[in-house]
Amino acid sequence: MAAERVGREATRVMENHSQLRILNKKDESRARGLNRRQVVQRLLGTAGAGVMMPGLAAGHPVRSHLMSESTMAEAETKAADPAWEPLFLDAHQNDTVTVLAERIVPNSTEAQVNRFIDLLLSVDTQENQKKFLASLGAFEHEALVRYGRPFKDLSEEQQNEILTVASTEKPGAAGENGNWSWFAVPTKEDGEAPTLTLRDHFENMKGWVVGAFYSSEVGMKELGWTGQVMWESFPGCEHPEGHA
Repeated sequence: MAAERVGREATRVMENHSQLRILNKKDESRARGLNRRQVVQRLLGTAGAGVMMPGLAAGHPVRSHLMSESTMAEAETKAADPAWEPLFLDAHQNDTVTVLAERIVPNSTEAQVNRFIDLLLSVDTQENQKKFLASLGAFEHEALVRYGRPFKDLSEEQQNEILTVASTEKPGAAGENGNWSWFAVPTKEDGEAPTLTLRDHFENMKGWVVGAFYSSEVGMKELGWTGQVMWESFPGCEHPEGHA
C-alpha cells in the first residue's frame, strides 16, 4: 500500500542510523543553536535531501515553502491555533486531505499535516493551487466511480485499495523527464487532452504530505531528530529504483 512504500524509505533511514556520524560534543553545542526549521532547510540543501524527505520528488512545489523559514514559522503558529479553520480548502476538502494524508503517511493527523498543507496552499500560486485541487479531485472521482461515495467516507480497506492502484499505476508520459514542471493541469484554452494518470496525482499529493509530515516535529522525531543534535552526513540512497 502507499503508506508502506513511503514507510520503507523512512525505515531505511532508521536502519542506516548507525552509519550516520553524529557531531562531536563541541559541534553538538553549536547544533543546539539551530531550530528544527533551520535543520530542515540545511538538509534540503544537501545531498541528504532524498533521505530526509523520503518520497519527495525534486522540484515539487512544497520544497520552496520548506526552504522559507518565515513561511514555515507562520504556518506552524497558525496550525497550532485552537481556533484554526482552513484558509484555502473548504470543509469537505480539508476532511479528505486529512484522511488521504493519514493513509499515505501514518500519524499525519497527529502532525497536523492537513492544517500545514492548507496554510501553505493559501500563500501559493494559483497554478499550484489548481494542481493540488486537481489531484484531490482525482481521488474523489475514483472513490465515486468505484464505490459511489466520497473518499473520506470509504472504509480504510477501500481507501487503501485506491491508493495501492494509484501508487502502482504507470505515470503519464510527460512525467518521465524528471522535472516537476511537467505536472500541468490542462485548460479549455489549450485544447489538449489530459495526460495525467492517477499515479501522477498520487505523486503530487504524496509530495505535499511527505513535505508537511517530515518537516513537523512528529515526522523529524520519527527520523531520529532529538532536538539537540543534527547529523553531519547521510548515507547515500542505495535503492536501485529511487524513492517511492
